[in-house]
Amino acid sequence: MKTKRLLVLVYDGIANSVFESLVLAPAEKKVESGLFSHVDIVLFETQYTQATEIAQKLQQASSGISLHVFRRFPVLGNLSVGIMAPVLARWLLDYWYDEIVVRGPLAAYVLGQALRWFVLPLKPGWRVPIVLQVRGLAAEEARLSQKAGDKKNILSRIVSWIKLKTLVSIEGQVYRKNFWPVPMKMAPVSSALQDYVVQNLGGDASAMSIETADLPEPVDRTQVLFWRQELRSFLKIPQDAVVYGYSGSCKRWQCAQETVEYLAARINENTNTYGVIFTTDVLAFERIIEGRELDRSRLILKFVNPKEILRWTAVLDHGILLRYQDIVNWVSRPTKALEYQAVGINIIHNNTVKWLIDYEKERGAFGRDMTPHPRQVSAL
Repeated sequence: MKTKRLLVLVYDGIANSVFESLVLAPAEKKVESGLFSHVDIVLFETQYTQATEIAQKLQQASSGISLHVFRRFPVLGNLSVGIMAPVLARWLLDYWYDEIVVRGPLAAYVLGQALRWFVLPLKPGWRVPIVLQVRGLAAEEARLSQKAGDKKNILSRIVSWIKLKTLVSIEGQVYRKNFWPVPMKMAPVSSALQDYVVQNLGGDASAMSIETADLPEPVDRTQVLFWRQELRSFLKIPQDAVVYGYSGSCKRWQCAQETVEYLAARINENTNTYGVIFTTDVLAFERIIEGRELDRSRLILKFVNPKEILRWTAVLDHGILLRYQDIVNWVSRPTKALEYQAVGINIIHNNTVKWLIDYEKERGAFGRDMTPHPRQVSAL
């Protein structure tokens, strides 16, 4: 029987907190299911040493998966991205795959250039199914980061401006049909993202279908109840308490300040209400909480390994997901929403993510606990 091989292309992502859950885990599932016998994950990274160390650790625990790290240049013009095309072309000429999955516009740009200028001139008959995963709006995310003041000094601002212009240029090319010298498909994570790419970036609507393969499986209800009882006892939370919680980092765009305000308000309303924050940014949240008037014994901060997040999320009755009013959030499909959904808890949000609104209308699986309403979260 012919063995099937999958190639996954990732541009600067192994240190990302979602790499294991959104890249590695789906790859492992494809191997375990027998869909593919082997998966190669090729990563283009600026922090080469760090990325290599992470890859080696992950490699030891992953069967049927190989991680390959290549050093890349910072994003400073289209050439700084496209210069990786010969490297990828050599790889594609040396190895055959049954499918290629490309994560994001930068990896797509490298692949498109590699095929056009190197692979196809040497192998005119080269044809492998390509799926471009459209995860978000890279240029808009860079713009939002700049607006939030993440880059302070003049040099950093100049570098950020060049990166933003590069992303605008590349996103304006890779979603268009005429960029690709071979047939390919695109998989945006939400209908709002698909509409935006088609209407504003010239995306080929005929090549698009919403990505659903990476949605987490719902956790068995019996398992959720077991985790709930076990971990509430561990955290000293009464089994009959109403528990509101947040899972995630303490980034400004994640509305950490507003989330703490909402938790404090719920705790002060009812003595049988608890708040829990599962995060890797414990100290940052401590600074936000410090000085607030609330029963601190009923607001719990807990460091949780991302691999264990579903288990701990089962503690909650309500999961909080507040976002600023911005196109980046409107077209997104937040990972935290999927985690809340997987364990069947109510999701509290502020109508800034279209995927959540659509899901409520279609499934009625969760609603918004908006009484009293959280403070309006304004755009950055």
